[in-house]
Amino acid sequence: MSGTGRFDGRRQISIAACLALAILASWGPNARTLQAQEPDPLRQALEDAIAGRPMGGGAPGLPPAPPEGAWGEVINATDRWIVLQNHVGQQFPIAIDDIQEFLIRWPSRADLISNEALVEAIGFSPGSNIIRTNHVDYFEGADRNLVAPTYAEVLPNNMAVTTIDPGFNRFMNAWDYGGQNLLYGWAYPIPPGITGNPARLHVVGALMLPQPMRLAIPGNNVATILPEDASGVSVTQITRGNSNYVRKGDYAFLMPIEARLRGLRVAQLVVYKSIPLRQFNPNAK
Repeated sequence: MSGTGRFDGRRQISIAACLALAILASWGPNARTLQAQEPDPLRQALEDAIAGRPMGGGAPGLPPAPPEGAWGEVINATDRWIVLQNHVGQQFPIAIDDIQEFLIRWPSRADLISNEALVEAIGFSPGSNIIRTNHVDYFEGADRNLVAPTYAEVLPNNMAVTTIDPGFNRFMNAWDYGGQNLLYGWAYPIPPGITGNPARLHVVGALMLPQPMRLAIPGNNVATILPEDASGVSVTQITRGNSNYVRKGDYAFLMPIEARLRGLRVAQLVVYKSIPLRQFNPNAK
């Protein structure tokens, strides 16, 4: 009886082993090929979203849309899609058609700005159209349409200077500092600790001199850009977004609208590059 049991057990083991070998043989090269290939992040993210599988340990399908001001790293980019991964490993496929505003920021220098460019700066102003800031952006060629010549005063709490008082008693101009201070004390509440006259300027104009940087601004005026501290003024060129310029490893800032099975829909996507535009080769992958 025991001998027969052992024989049956061996026969069952042999049959199972043969079946396993047959399955492995049928998979053979395909299995080895699949193991050798790296997974495509774009395909994986889309398949997970469609199948409703959890991503990064979160809820099934796409994770909830991140809050405004979210950051991510580009892990895959094609002509139609960009896939971002956040700091906790969640992956968000974004269709190019689902980006309302797509921009790219390129590091640059003041001496690389052409005379036809428009330069944008905002910072504290001690008066006489002087702006103290540690950063400016500029726009060349067709990208100049992204901005317009501007001269605007901004209150310390980033509120715009008003043109009429709440009681409609009188109009006010940009130099009516006393009235502005009174209104922003009661009619327009401000955060605690914010007092004093408007002390910030926002300007967009053509570059007249690179050092010190001077801009031709509306009203036949000139704005002078000075560094806020010893670190100097950094410069960034801003262009319209193009998927051909996006590479794996780039960082991106996004303002999402909603997460859908198709992917993430965003109001703005800004990709940050590590080299100037003139040094970038779009044909190199």
